Amino acid sequence: MKPVLLAIQNDPTDPPHLVGRWLMELGFEIKILRAYDGEAVPVTVPENIAGLIPLGGHMGALDDHIAPWLPNERALLLDAVNRDIPIFAICLGAQLLAAAAGGEVTRAAISEIGVYDLTPNKDALTDQIFNLSSAVPVAQWHEDQVAKLPTGATLLASSELCLNQVYRIGAAQYAVQFHPEIDASIINTWEANADNAFLESGKSSVESEVKAAEDQLFATWKPIVQRWGQTVLSLTTV
Repeated sequence: MKPVLLAIQNDPTDPPHLVGRWLMELGFEIKILRAYDGEAVPVTVPENIAGLIPLGGHMGALDDHIAPWLPNERALLLDAVNRDIPIFAICLGAQLLAAAAGGEVTRAAISEIGVYDLTPNKDALTDQIFNLSSAVPVAQWHEDQVAKLPTGATLLASSELCLNQVYRIGAAQYAVQFHPEIDASIINTWEANADNAFLESGKSSVESEVKAAEDQLFATWKPIVQRWGQTVLSLTTV
């Protein structure tokens, strides 16, 4: 049987997409839990799940009145943290993980929409997954940010506008504020269904800049996502 990763989809327009494909190439099954569509989110990690991928969404990490499944999702992530179950959290997922584990999430001073540089710090140099040595491009779409990391978390990378872009908690628990899973087709959908982050950014479109950067984005983030997947595989065979 294939090891199963549970992707929690918080928004109909943000599926696992590229991240799911890259992990399936390693032999994973991606089980999508469509929380936005009313599927029940468990508060503990099911026994047959090798890791969690909480995805992005237009809501805030504490907007329980908008997304009533968020308390369960935060509880699920805290359970994973406490049991050192692998996590790859993306955007809202990174904020949910921080909120669940004792960090803080706030509105960012400036929304990041489009392609930005991500700069690794010294801890990234020795990290088994994010062993980056220089700035790399990322696709961004967010108006909130992790303002305070959970106790014990390690910061790995930042952008000019957002300090806590990548952080690590446990052995294979990572969170990224940006969107490695998207391509220009997803951006097209997001612009057609403009959320508050996009409306307040002052930008008319970023689809073309994401399209122009796709080759470099894929070349950078596919190996990193797959290194995480390989780490999860190694843990499932121990």
